[in-house]
Amino acid sequence: MKILLADDDAAIRKGIEVFLTNMNHSVSSVPDGKEALEVSEKEDFDLIISDVQMPEVNGLELLNALRQKGKDTPMIIITAFATVEDAVKAMKLGANDYLTKPLHLEELQLKIGKIEDELKLKRENAELKERLRRIDFPEMVGVSEAITEVKKMIAKIAQRDDVPVMIYGASGTGKELAAKAIHNVSKRNGAPFVAVNCAAMPDELLESELFGYVKGAFTGAVKDREGLFKTADGGTLFLDEVGEMSPRLQAKLLRALQDFRIQPLGTSNSFNVDVRIIGASNVRLQDLVSQNKFREDLFYRLNVAEISIPPLSRRKEDIPLLLEHFISSPKIKKEITFTKEALAALTDYNWPGNVRELENFVNSISVFAERDVIDRNDLPERILNESSAVKYKWDNLFANNNFPDAQKIILEDFEKKFLEFHLRKHNGNITRTAEAIGLSRVSLHKKINDYGLG
Repeated sequence: MKILLADDDAAIRKGIEVFLTNMNHSVSSVPDGKEALEVSEKEDFDLIISDVQMPEVNGLELLNALRQKGKDTPMIIITAFATVEDAVKAMKLGANDYLTKPLHLEELQLKIGKIEDELKLKRENAELKERLRRIDFPEMVGVSEAITEVKKMIAKIAQRDDVPVMIYGASGTGKELAAKAIHNVSKRNGAPFVAVNCAAMPDELLESELFGYVKGAFTGAVKDREGLFKTADGGTLFLDEVGEMSPRLQAKLLRALQDFRIQPLGTSNSFNVDVRIIGASNVRLQDLVSQNKFREDLFYRLNVAEISIPPLSRRKEDIPLLLEHFISSPKIKKEITFTKEALAALTDYNWPGNVRELENFVNSISVFAERDVIDRNDLPERILNESSAVKYKWDNLFANNNFPDAQKIILEDFEKKFLEFHLRKHNGNITRTAEAIGLSRVSLHKKINDYGLG
């Protein structure tokens, strides 16, 4: 650290200077507050250590002058007069810490170490913010390989603004953000982006919302109302959870997509619209087709291009960036940071609610945390328990096995979970699962028997 030391006692100043130099700090020392103020205006320091009682400009006056000039350099005040009034005044003026003479160098070392940790956290946060600034599609935070592939797909798909898109992913992964990103970088970005949750409305209400109606079409229709297709004309219509549509509504949506002519409820008149359709689902439409829950012809209309949004558990390297993104939100009223231990626990946690759960966590801890620096012990039990369980699992595995045995256990665990996932995805259909993962039916049957998945 680059430290400025101000003390009018030459012997004490020299002793502290030697001690700090031996700690590998770069030290500039001055005999009074006036000279300290002059030096600090010419150079930037990581820390200022100042005596209180000095001629011309004392330590508290130096601190006040620095803060008045907008300098937030951390400062430790040292005095031989251990009064409560001086301590309170120093802290109110913005001192980081307060020590009394005779000085214990070990205590000074501890306090400098604490300030070093705080400065390191600030630098890391600044680096994270800079990385965020450089990210393409800033609304989709992350630099992991998984999310980078999603961004590449968005860039390709956005070039064709007439192609329908399906976005797949678990709840909370950011499907609507991906849809907005496609809209924002396409030629349609000057027209509306309109979103509707198909699972949140009864069938009749969703139909009237999508296609509109004329006065008298049904009880309560006291005036004409244009539907969301009309509202989104020239832009993008985002159909969230489109797989939840009833068969009757699926049929009407298919007719609308065949020639993009919309017929409002209660009239035989129709009109043309120019709309790009983006659908989203946490279940693959092809699986719903195989279960006779979704029309195959509508599937082919909607699933021309597709994007899969990875769960947060598959992009854990993005968690620090996401944390910084949410902390920087205008909704967060105070600046908070996380210690290394807290960040490690947050990274170990699997976030079943994905990015949405992470955002809710930041909102919650910013309200209830008693300190600005969040430590591991400040985290909720559900996060700590999983973090401890993960660490115990790996420590136990590594401690009780040699390298080949540990590797074999990990690979078998991965293979079993991989097969379980794809068998579940394809409803236990051996042929489709084998084709999807690149195995022969014979090999897949054998592995199912080996792992007891049958």
